[in-house]
Amino acid sequence: MDISIKSVTLLTLSALFSLTFSTAAIANVQYVSDELVINMRSGKGNGFKIIKIVKSGTPLTILEQSSGYTRARTPQGVEGWVLSRFLIKTPVAKTLLAKAQKDVAQMKEKYDAMTTELSTIKIERDTLHSSENKLLNNKQTLNVELAKLKKIAARPMQLEAENDQLRNDLVIIEAENRLLKQEYQTLEDNSDQDWFMIGAGVLFGGMILGLIFPKLRSGQKKANWNRL
Repeated sequence: MDISIKSVTLLTLSALFSLTFSTAAIANVQYVSDELVINMRSGKGNGFKIIKIVKSGTPLTILEQSSGYTRARTPQGVEGWVLSRFLIKTPVAKTLLAKAQKDVAQMKEKYDAMTTELSTIKIERDTLHSSENKLLNNKQTLNVELAKLKKIAARPMQLEAENDQLRNDLVIIEAENRLLKQEYQTLEDNSDQDWFMIGAGVLFGGMILGLIFPKLRSGQKKANWNRL
């Protein structure tokens, strides 16, 4: 609050200082002094007609000066004669103060606007900072989710590779199974052949025994008769 008052005071003094020097540099312009009003007449002297009442602080363009009178033009374009002693080369204090107060008011308005804008910018900055933090948190969350999705996406590929391996193993097992079936069939065929040979041998042996056995019995009988 103290800084604002000091700033306004400095601005007021600066405005008064700059206004004093700038107005002094303007050629052929003088101001009605601190008198309340002066009479502008149609000629030099009190006997001439008053054509306008000029208030204090009114700027007049100087056209001519003679015998203590000055012919001047008002801002409205009215021309006439006034007493030179009522004119000064710088604006009156009242005018300077009003101008300074107006400048200070405008500067304060600009200052308030800038302060409001600064507050808005700070709020926007804080909002952006908060949004940035939220985005960073969301990014981290998304990175975690992405890592999970990558693992999930990698699982089907792993399963596909395992399925390919199982299919290859199945092909090998089927090939081995066919080979075992062939070997079993070969063994079964050999077994049938062996049993056939055994049966044929048994049959052939029986036929031989059938031929030999009667002869043995007849020979034994003859031997027994001879013993008698």
